Amino acid sequence: MDDPYEGWQSLLAAAFLRPHQGPTIFFVDDEELSHLRPGADDAARELAGAVRSRLRLADGHAMFAQIRAAYHRWRGTPRTDAPPVLPLLALTVLAATRMRSDANARSTNYYLRLAQVLAPQAPEHAVETLRGSLRQGEAFLDVVDMWQGLHAWIEAQHGVVGVSTIRDHPHYQRIGYPLSQALVRQSDRAALTRFFDALGFVPGNAPDTQVILDALDIWATSPQNRLSGTFMRALRDPDLRTLLAIVVEAHAQAWDGRVLTSDSRQRIAMRLSIDLDAWQARWLFPVPPDGPSKLTLLSPDDNHEVVLTAATGLDYYAVQDAPSIRPEHLRSGTRFRGNEYTAEFPPSPVLFLRPDLQTGAWSSAAGMIPFEEHLAIISSQHLTDFEQVAREAASPGWRLIPQRGSILLAGYAIFQGIRFTNGEVLERALSRLPGLSRIGVVPAMIPRARFVRGLPLATALSVNHYLAGGEPDLLLPTGAEPRTATVTVDGKQEHLRANGFPLELRRFISGTGPHSVTVDGQQLSFTTLEEGPDPAPPAGTGVLGWTGDTQLSGTEHGKTLAVAGARAAESADSLPVLGRRGRGECWLLHEDGHAESLPEPAPPAFLATISAQIYSPCFEINPPPSARWLAQRRRTGWHLVELGTSDAREYDLRIDVIDAWKRACDDENSAQLWKLQLTMARRSA
Repeated sequence: MDDPYEGWQSLLAAAFLRPHQGPTIFFVDDEELSHLRPGADDAARELAGAVRSRLRLADGHAMFAQIRAAYHRWRGTPRTDAPPVLPLLALTVLAATRMRSDANARSTNYYLRLAQVLAPQAPEHAVETLRGSLRQGEAFLDVVDMWQGLHAWIEAQHGVVGVSTIRDHPHYQRIGYPLSQALVRQSDRAALTRFFDALGFVPGNAPDTQVILDALDIWATSPQNRLSGTFMRALRDPDLRTLLAIVVEAHAQAWDGRVLTSDSRQRIAMRLSIDLDAWQARWLFPVPPDGPSKLTLLSPDDNHEVVLTAATGLDYYAVQDAPSIRPEHLRSGTRFRGNEYTAEFPPSPVLFLRPDLQTGAWSSAAGMIPFEEHLAIISSQHLTDFEQVAREAASPGWRLIPQRGSILLAGYAIFQGIRFTNGEVLERALSRLPGLSRIGVVPAMIPRARFVRGLPLATALSVNHYLAGGEPDLLLPTGAEPRTATVTVDGKQEHLRANGFPLELRRFISGTGPHSVTVDGQQLSFTTLEEGPDPAPPAGTGVLGWTGDTQLSGTEHGKTLAVAGARAAESADSLPVLGRRGRGECWLLHEDGHAESLPEPAPPAFLATISAQIYSPCFEINPPPSARWLAQRRRTGWHLVELGTSDAREYDLRIDVIDAWKRACDDENSAQLWKLQLTMARRSA
């Protein structure tokens, strides 16, 4: 560099103040400086030398006079470029990162670190004198003015160079500026986009700082939500927590709704899909909001490209050259990188999968949802402990699926029918096996209180009106460990256990009208009504029905209907059912005992026009009224689906169902045997 100071000014402006969207972070530590100057032996010392060339350290409070004069001259210009103070401000941030490197975050320590950065080779007494000039001689006030000027310049660019995150500290009002830039690393910025997404707020309408702090305390407990040691120390430090919350709020206000990976690409959160009937596992790639219709990613081993194609009406990309799933992908996580997007799957010693209507199979969810049935995938090393928790706390009906003949996921066990309905029982079981809690055998993390379920009214007009008696449940903020939350409902305060299970608000309120709920300072509200704002039946509702006194009537007679219906010209004899593709045999069993073979139809013709693979696991069957069972064979077993009933039951049998059904229709003894076989099959499911 001809002029080292000017060279660093240009380098820092290009690195941090380039055109971009989102928050602007002026984070500078030794590692970042080495990236900016890869050829330098000691980039930090080189930067300090460039800054010292514009200082007079012996002048005490006037040591920054030359840089201050250049700054004031700049203020008299059109200010098209950044203020000429970036090298000095970078050093103040570097000092802040070194201050925290020894876990001592006191304000007095900051000026010592800054003195050491400015004069790295000075003797101890000279460093101490410099420290005094910075802290007590008012020299640092010039730096405060420069920080305020940089913040104003970034804001004046109207988002072209991002949104400023420069903030002061409520107590340490001078050093708060460099500290605010030293708390959040680039990796933290990416992780925070996942945090904001979990909070579920609308971009531009971020929660207040206290809600952010409380939510961060919970969210950061998950091993999948890794934040830097620097960030976590600040979160736990009573002096820095408040400043950290202010800085994170600035990031939240600047968030544009995109979730980023650590390489600053937009994130596609991959899911694991398991089809038990087909005994297949595959990756799902959800289409991100406003995502491209076609996307090319590179496999983790860089050996081949994976082409993703969006199809109308589907939430997942169709995959060409679908990648296989290996056990290490689940244990250590995996990534598929593209130019603008990265698809990633985190390390997962345990996974909870839920039914997926789009695929007809099971797909991984963010965590365990109380009262819902799951397919649980757990690392073999935790198999015994998980089985113990399932025996103690899960609802009856679960089973461990054997993988003896064909291993689907090596190193993992598969449990079917896992459902937890009692939070206290689950909490007791996990308290004896804390290792399971640490890996994620807990209800899904809830960083922010929210309403769930209930019977909403007038959803086109409002999101928080409910039918009286159908009040919403409340999910309390919950992390990896249960906690006690302070909840106030309509002015009455309670201390309640937050363990991931929903709280029934109808136990705490009475009467209709507005209701207020406060959870650890977070404000929520909803309104209960006796009926919707328009008591008339919705448009398209038939006029035939019954009045409150059980009289059949029509609205054309001027009577209000209690139950509305309509006269239909004809009724459907049967409803279509779905058969699984890839079965060895497919039959309809009729009421007279005969069996009708059903050939599997070819996939829809339009799929042949698409180069990518679209998974179509089922085909539609329209059974005649005489059909009583759909029977499909897989290997040595049969899967039966009952037809012609509103509560269709399913059974898995290892008998010759075609012959058994024919005999059951011929004589009473065989019919009783058929019923007994169905009963035994249902008990063993």
